[in-house]
Amino acid sequence: MKNKAIKSLGILTVASLISTSALAQVTVSGYVEAGFLNGNSVGARKLASSQGMGGESVVTITGKGNLTNGWTYMAYQTLDTDEAGNGRNAANASPMTTRAIELSPNKDFKLFYSFDGVYGGEIARTAVPTVTDRVADQTGATGISEFIDVTSGGHSFGFEVLNVGPSGRLSVAYNPNLDANVQSSSDRLQSGTLQTVETNASSGYSIGYTVQPGPVKVALGYTRIDQMQAATAQDATSKTLGVTYLGDGFAIGAQRTKNDGTKAALLSTANINDQVDTVAASFAANKEITLGATYSKMERKGVAITSGPDLKVMQAVVAYNLGPVVASIMYEDAKNAPAEGTNQPTTSGADSQITKIKVKANF
Repeated sequence: MKNKAIKSLGILTVASLISTSALAQVTVSGYVEAGFLNGNSVGARKLASSQGMGGESVVTITGKGNLTNGWTYMAYQTLDTDEAGNGRNAANASPMTTRAIELSPNKDFKLFYSFDGVYGGEIARTAVPTVTDRVADQTGATGISEFIDVTSGGHSFGFEVLNVGPSGRLSVAYNPNLDANVQSSSDRLQSGTLQTVETNASSGYSIGYTVQPGPVKVALGYTRIDQMQAATAQDATSKTLGVTYLGDGFAIGAQRTKNDGTKAALLSTANINDQVDTVAASFAANKEITLGATYSKMERKGVAITSGPDLKVMQAVVAYNLGPVVASIMYEDAKNAPAEGTNQPTTSGADSQITKIKVKANF
C-alpha cells in the first residue's frame, strides 16, 4: 500500500510539472563578454595590475504565464560566472545569483520577491545616459560612491505600481536582513543555513520612482537603513535625483546623489557623507556607432576622516553595434581617488588612467 501511495504521488508530481510547463512560457537569454584593460596609477591609488584580461558569462532563464486565479506571474534565475564581483556578496559560492518572482493581479500592479534584482530605489540608481557600463562599473577602480539601495546583493520583497504618470514606475522594496547572503534559506532558521547570524541584523527600505513626461525622464530614489549591529552603529540614508533629456539620436542628463552613512555598519564616529554629481551625454553617430561621455565629482566628508580634494572622474566611450555583438573602447581618468580600502578619504595626487576594450555577445 505504501509503495502504491508513493507511486501515485510520483505520478501526480510529474503530471503537475507537465501542467505547469504547458502553462508557462520559458525563455533563455544572456551574454558572454571579454575585456582587456591597460592603465597606470600614481600616488596612493595603486591598481592591482597595470593590465589584465578577463571575461564574464551570464545566462538568464525566465518563465511567465497565467495563474488559476486570473493573476499572471513572472520568475527568472540568473547564472553568473562573476558572482563574487561587481558588488555581489563575496561569500557567495553559487553561480545562481540574481533571481525574482513577480505576481500581478493586473497590468499596473505587482508583488515581488528578489535577490539582487533592480527594485526599490535602485531603479533610479543610474538616471543619466550610459554607453556600455555605468560610471562605477567601467573599471571599478575609481572608488566613486553610488546610490545606496537595499536590493543589491540582498533578499527583498515589495510591490510596484506602474503607469503612475506618463510611463511612470513606483517601486518599494524592504530588506529584513541586510546581513544575509545569497545562500540564505527562506524556509529554515539561521542554524540550518550558511547565512550570517541574524542577531540584531540591519534592515532597510528603499523607494524609487521614474516618470517620463514627453522627452524628459525624471528618476528619484530614497533609502533608509536601520543599523542594529551595535548601539553606536550609524544608520544610513541615501537620496538621488536625476533628469535626462531624450532627443533625436542623443541624450543628456544630470544626477545628484547624497549618502549619509554606508550600507555596511560603521560606528557613529566613523560616519561618512558623500555627495556625487554626474553629467553625461550619449550620441548615436549612425546605426552602428554610439559615443558617450561622463563627468562625475564626489565630495567626501566625515567625522573621523580628513576631508580631501574632490574625486573627479572623466570617462569617454565609443561603441560599435554589430547587432548581437557590441565592441567598445573606453578611456577613464580619475583624480584624487580614495586610498584603496573601504570608505577611505579622497587623496590628493592619487590618480589613475585606464583604457578598456570590450566585446560583448548577446544571445
